Amino acid sequence: MTAALAVRRVRVPFRVPFETASGAWTARESLIVQLQSDAGTRGTGEAPIDASHSTAVLEVLLQRLLDGRAEDIPDAIRHAFGAAVGGALLDLAAPSENVGSAVRAGVAVNATIGAGSVGESVEAAASAAAAGYRTLKLKAGAREAATTLVDRVLEVRAAVGPHVALRLDANGSWTVHESVARLRPLAGVLEYVEQPLPVDARDDAARLRTMVEVPVAADEAVATPRDAVALVERGAADVLVVKPARVGGPGAVAVIASAAAARGVPVVISSLFETGIGLAAAMACAATLPDVPGWPAADRAHGLATAVVLEHDLLTAPLIVSDGRIRAPFDPGSGGLGIVPDEAAMERYGVTDA
Repeated sequence: MTAALAVRRVRVPFRVPFETASGAWTARESLIVQLQSDAGTRGTGEAPIDASHSTAVLEVLLQRLLDGRAEDIPDAIRHAFGAAVGGALLDLAAPSENVGSAVRAGVAVNATIGAGSVGESVEAAASAAAAGYRTLKLKAGAREAATTLVDRVLEVRAAVGPHVALRLDANGSWTVHESVARLRPLAGVLEYVEQPLPVDARDDAARLRTMVEVPVAADEAVATPRDAVALVERGAADVLVVKPARVGGPGAVAVIASAAAARGVPVVISSLFETGIGLAAAMACAATLPDVPGWPAADRAHGLATAVVLEHDLLTAPLIVSDGRIRAPFDPGSGGLGIVPDEAAMERYGVTDA
């Protein structure tokens, strides 16, 4: 049995605004949920939230979820809470030997390059490659012309060489025509393009896959296990990029990864710019993905090296990113996820409401 021990609302600013095709991120707002077992052990999880929701309402909805009354909770909130509770339960539990060893070993991660100028992108990419990253994800700019984007990607490719994988993330901001114009010149350059089309354009995504030689990944379109199955059944994605906080936490990730693998579609785990608490749970998801033909799980880089964009990761010892891999520190006092939440930092970044 477990019980809610504490719920805190935090808002952690970004070090600098992070520009994407869907707008600029300036802060990560979350509920930090701590659960306590009958034996007195604690587990901590994170629910990224919309800043417009009041704390009082969120706490009521969270208690409904813990009481098994989730039917009247909006999907996005229920999924975020599922991620927090699922992460806290993983932190409470002593992981199996296989899971524990995988989490301790860590997973490969990509570096993320913001939508800046050609020079800025090349400098950031070269720095990331020198630091040991073997996969880079470039963000497309909201108003970036096709020729400018293509030139930027090609300049990055020239700077980092052929052995560093490149991904491109459009955040659902292109049409089919715009996607073709941008992707045809990048055939053989990109590992995949992430969410080029709006989330509801499954048929167009399937059609786009026949028009370009760049593999197409679905990201924002993967909001539930049902969405994931629909995407692969329609042939709308070569890869599923799954954010645990969006789909409902570790349990939902496992369902999606199993269903996708059965159809030969690999899953890559990514973040919603959570603090180190949410990232630790996402790392556990990434460490236990199934293999698919042609792309073993151990060879995939995940979008989890993102705590660096925040002023603080809310941990007493940060997640360790080295040579293109991320792992938890497993300091004394840590739970199943290998982290120790920083109480002083949670107090410092605590807020009452939006």
